[in-house]
Amino acid sequence: MLRLRAVLVAFLVILGLGLGTGQAAFAAERAYAGIVVDAKSGKTLYESAADASRYPASVTKVMTLYVLFEEMKAGRLSLGSRMTVSKHAAAAVPTKLGLGAGKTITVEDAIKALVTLSANDIARVIAEAISGTESAFAERMTKTARALGMSRTTYKNASGLPDSGQVTTARDQARLGAAIYEHFPDYYKYFQTRSFTYGGHTYGNHNRLLGAVPGVDGIKTGYIRASGYNLLTAARKDDRHIVVVGFGFDTGTSRNAKVEALVRKYLPKARSGTYLATARIPVPGSGSAGIAVAAAQPAPIPEFRRLYETAPLPAPTLAVAAAPLPQPLTPPTGIAAVNAVAAASDVPSPAGARPFEVIGAWVGTSFRFDGNTGAPLPPAAIGGPTPPMAVGEAPNTTIDLLTSGAVSAVEQTDEGEIGWIVQIGAAPSQSGAESLLADAARHDRIGELRRYVERFERNGQVFFRARIAGFAGREEARAICEALKQVNMSCLAMQG
Repeated sequence: MLRLRAVLVAFLVILGLGLGTGQAAFAAERAYAGIVVDAKSGKTLYESAADASRYPASVTKVMTLYVLFEEMKAGRLSLGSRMTVSKHAAAAVPTKLGLGAGKTITVEDAIKALVTLSANDIARVIAEAISGTESAFAERMTKTARALGMSRTTYKNASGLPDSGQVTTARDQARLGAAIYEHFPDYYKYFQTRSFTYGGHTYGNHNRLLGAVPGVDGIKTGYIRASGYNLLTAARKDDRHIVVVGFGFDTGTSRNAKVEALVRKYLPKARSGTYLATARIPVPGSGSAGIAVAAAQPAPIPEFRRLYETAPLPAPTLAVAAAPLPQPLTPPTGIAAVNAVAAASDVPSPAGARPFEVIGAWVGTSFRFDGNTGAPLPPAAIGGPTPPMAVGEAPNTTIDLLTSGAVSAVEQTDEGEIGWIVQIGAAPSQSGAESLLADAARHDRIGELRRYVERFERNGQVFFRARIAGFAGREEARAICEALKQVNMSCLAMQG
């Protein structure tokens, strides 16, 4: 037994050395990693485990957009180009825009859907529009990463859905954050999108630091169970520019607090003035198909372009299962080992994921609108008499907030798994529903959660639900509901 164990250990050591000298596979974990890079000098101002392997989760979509921006810059796509939703794209879970197979979406709407909602189905739409299949697009993503100098990053899908082969580092993502601003300044503005309305729904940006911390201008959040809460962001202020990465947090609140502290501490220490040559990241060249090629170190431009056109794809490496990850690190797909290559490319739809009707009693609340301005008027007190109509308004409508319509689809958490929702009401206008959400957002525990408005029809009338999502589970959703009730707000916790 001892002899067998010694042989096995020796084999694993040799294999590890072999992987280290070739296209390495890095065993990722859920733990803190962070870095702050001065985008004008290229200097690292702070780092902690910056080269340790991590799962990127939905931060992956920054590279998806980088490749899309390459296609747009090359003239092969435009903001108005329409992309078709395939069955594979429509089947993506859990966070999605929800377009059916055969439908189309413009490039500009697709960009906004990724930046705000972090829509996994639209990430697949982009991938297939550019490369034909998502797997082929992932190969291009990886090649582009290598060409940008991201030597420890491998992509297996366009969305960031769980895959043990999809790994990166904080340093690599900081490099991408600097490159996408440097190479596509005209498109970078989309990362500053605060909200996006599509199909009657309004989606807010998951990056809570955007607009809340001076200078922060994007870029992307991420979460899967195996990664924890991730954030790649940047800040520009007082002629200074830094890129900040924070990976592996247990909550969105702790992630935001740490990244905000890094921004406030290091932005004043960054260089002011011009961007130095040392900070420049070479623009990947392109062949006839515009496809990036793996390169550990950027080469001079002429040689770089030649490599793009001729370098073959790396041969697949041997997949060897290591020891099972601890339970908290297990991805939602049930992958129990860290492999040298991809173990899964998507997550199957959960059992029982189907529309359902909300059941129970709810006190009706009257929503009224000023007939002249269209602004929502204060609702009647719960259980109180219906207030008189305002001047010029139509008769008010009392809406049963609980039975105001069927929930048409299973709701999603921020970017991870199917979760719980808190509905705090429904109103006959979007502004009325947004007003309810604004009132709820004053509660400290609401700020990190995703607030959205959902349009629906009932008996020929259009209404708008005010909902909150992104809870860790039932207890958190119910606790929020109880807290809202303490300040006289109605609510209902529902499970998808």
